[in-house]
Amino acid sequence: MSRRTIALVLAVALAALATIALISYIRGLEDKAFQGTETVEVFVAKQDIPAGVSGDTASQQGLILRTTVPAKVRPDGAITSIEQISGHLAAVQIYKDEIIVQQRFVLPGAAVKGVLPIPPGKQAVSIAIAGAPAVSGFVQPGDQVSLIVQTTSNLVPGNRKGGSFVHYVMQNLDVIAVGSRIVSTSTTASNAQAQQAEQGAGVFTFAVTPAQAEQIIFASLNTTMYFTLLPEKSPAAKTAGRTFANLFS
Repeated sequence: MSRRTIALVLAVALAALATIALISYIRGLEDKAFQGTETVEVFVAKQDIPAGVSGDTASQQGLILRTTVPAKVRPDGAITSIEQISGHLAAVQIYKDEIIVQQRFVLPGAAVKGVLPIPPGKQAVSIAIAGAPAVSGFVQPGDQVSLIVQTTSNLVPGNRKGGSFVHYVMQNLDVIAVGSRIVSTSTTASNAQAQQAEQGAGVFTFAVTPAQAEQIIFASLNTTMYFTLLPEKSPAAKTAGRTFANLFS
């Protein structure tokens, strides 16, 4: 055996030993983190599971993973066996690392109530908008967005001449869902069907007051709409709007 071959074998052996040592170290850290804490087994989404995908398909495609978590973080309804969602469909999109709960899956054709987190005194309203006007798909449930519209109406205050006019209409809107809610009548779904379930990513659902719902619907029917994505605790913007007269000022 040549020296080069011996060196290569030693390098591979050392790499294997280093990997084993690293794994043992990580497991030791996990054990230390959970020491004295009661743990339970749960099932989590290994990656996003689109609405309409059956529990059987999600399991077969490796979209669901068994793991261990502290008992205090296990939500009510967390499944303890894949059989609990067998023959059921995801009523809404389930996001990566989310703990799977029974309530997220329903029988085909079953009605689903209370899926959207609508606060008291507000209503849910959805708007279909895609591409750049929808912030290119970066908006997620729990985010806040603001609505800017473009119109040419001379009835709008500040736009008496009737030219193109752009202005904020509503700000700090609470997004409670993104994408179409698709529940199939089939207990299985192919990859193509799963991709179709994600094509509604430009559908925003907001929790708004009745007056805000009227504004959003009117704007969607009569103007060109653009949304902006806001950072947390973003203050409302105060602008005068833009026309060709002040575009460069």
